[in-house]
Amino acid sequence: MDLCIWWRKCRINLAFVTAALALASILVGISAEAVLAQQAYKESVRGRQRLDFESYGLSLDLLSRPDDRSDAGRLAGSFDLFSRATVDAGRDSNVTRVKNGAISSAVTEAKAEAALRSNWTNHEALLIVDLTDRRVAESSRENTTDARLATAVRVDVDDGVFARGFAEAKRGHIRRGDDADPGAGFEPLTFNQYLVGGVYDDRRDDRVFTRIVGEAVHRSYNPTDNVDRDTLDRTTFNLRGLVGYSPGGEYDLFVSPSLLRDVYTEDASEDQNSTRLTLSVGAVRDITGVSAFNGRVGVSHRVFDASSRSAQTDFVLSGGLLWNLTPVMTFTADADIENQQSDDPSAGTKLSRSFRMGLDYDPLEQLIIGGYLSVANEEFQQIDREDDDMLVGVNATYLINEHLFAGLSFEHEVSDSTDPARAFDATTVMFRISAKLCCQADDGTVDPFNLGRF
Repeated sequence: MDLCIWWRKCRINLAFVTAALALASILVGISAEAVLAQQAYKESVRGRQRLDFESYGLSLDLLSRPDDRSDAGRLAGSFDLFSRATVDAGRDSNVTRVKNGAISSAVTEAKAEAALRSNWTNHEALLIVDLTDRRVAESSRENTTDARLATAVRVDVDDGVFARGFAEAKRGHIRRGDDADPGAGFEPLTFNQYLVGGVYDDRRDDRVFTRIVGEAVHRSYNPTDNVDRDTLDRTTFNLRGLVGYSPGGEYDLFVSPSLLRDVYTEDASEDQNSTRLTLSVGAVRDITGVSAFNGRVGVSHRVFDASSRSAQTDFVLSGGLLWNLTPVMTFTADADIENQQSDDPSAGTKLSRSFRMGLDYDPLEQLIIGGYLSVANEEFQQIDREDDDMLVGVNATYLINEHLFAGLSFEHEVSDSTDPARAFDATTVMFRISAKLCCQADDGTVDPFNLGRF
């Protein structure tokens, strides 16, 4: 299947598809943005609360009286421990994501998560720990173990004003087929990542609201089969803001500037050090409980430290739609165009275009059926390479009771590239079983495993 041919026929139309999606949404009275308008999501198939299938965490209120829920009684804090364990088992037709010589194998992945949440009178704190172990029956060198330790604190500074800080230490691996994947000839590439950041949110004014997000991320890569990968190491600084205006009714307008700085630690990759400034404007609309749309348009300008590198100016466009077609069916779609830095410094920057749509249906309260299709194109600016990817999948989740749920998924992925080493296709079928003590608390349903970076 030649995805490149299909994409080149449609690439010029991607911006048109996004604009048409936005225009059609406005014409039928649909629109919203995930951060600013969430009512429609709360009424969607995936977002709707199903209290009969949510359990309470383990209460650790050792410093306060369990029967005293007043502010005075909570000065010492309310502590809840949430936990979740998930096992996926199935078959992957191409575990190393190669064009020729694919290895088909049984695969299992086990993940254990725990989150300690402290909910005080004017602040909330989280401590998150998770461990993921993946085993490949036919190729033990593909086995990986990932771990994460994270913490976040939210403080209510004033009525309508809050600040959030977060930090994370993580050991992970590069997914086979991604930019920085060294190829099937090497073991999977692993990395250590350290993140720190904060969010300031001011919503005191009924019409004007602001948000500032800043973070720093350092990622260092480990050797693969004794081959050093230090040239991939980099530190990224990201600062972005949002100023929104609500003229009244069901829509908002916003302006969002951002500054991104990429710094590589090794001399061999210093020519990729760059600063990218992006400015975008957008609109948000939410028809309460029915649909939501967000759209933004702007421009990005990237300047390299190396005088030999030319600056890059690119169009930025994104749009997203969530439409609750019926009380039991939700349609979603989103599209995006953006200049990005490849994880492989030798590949330089790339212009990334993507489009995704999905449909969720719950014929029964405890059964959710979903399907999705996504296509993406990446055009590299420094090397002669272009990738076209397609992903299609279906899944089903059955909520057994408040502590258990099971699932089944099918996914087919096709990657076509002008670099033959990056082309592959793969099919994955997985069965899932999960047990949890999550995610009900005294103050409602919470998301304790979300660090809340953005």
